[in-house]
Amino acid sequence: MPFIEIITDQKSQTQLNKVLTKKMVNNCDVLYIKEKNIENTKNIKLETLILNRKIENNEIMNKILKNSKNAIVNMDLNVNVDKTIKANIITFGYNSQSDITISSVEEDQILICIQNTITSIYNRKIEPQEIKVKVKSDINVYNIMIIIALTSLYAR
Repeated sequence: MPFIEIITDQKSQTQLNKVLTKKMVNNCDVLYIKEKNIENTKNIKLETLILNRKIENNEIMNKILKNSKNAIVNMDLNVNVDKTIKANIITFGYNSQSDITISSVEEDQILICIQNTITSIYNRKIEPQEIKVKVKSDINVYNIMIIIALTSLYAR
């Protein structure tokens, strides 16, 4: 069974645990990589890696990305991704070059924009579009973008 590995902070982990379901991600198990275990992860082959926290050592970060089949990367972290990485990379953040970004923010809803076609692991094409999301105060915008990226990546 494939695993989805997430590198994020504790607050984000708590929020994602409340929202992510196995059904959303094709029954994959979701695991979180702690700061102290990042070095140990560099030689493990991963199905999907979500990078929502800066890893100071670029060499280790790029080695983890190279060993990942799919990667979802927060571009607002100013991550220097090695251009030779062959992983299927989906980027997100407020950065205008991200695959998934924010179009507008209102008090109780946001408009998420998928700017580039995303190909799911089942070869389904998710075309550029805007998605209206009702926002609860207990989940941040980055986690919403992660959920949209995951559901796009695992769309049947």
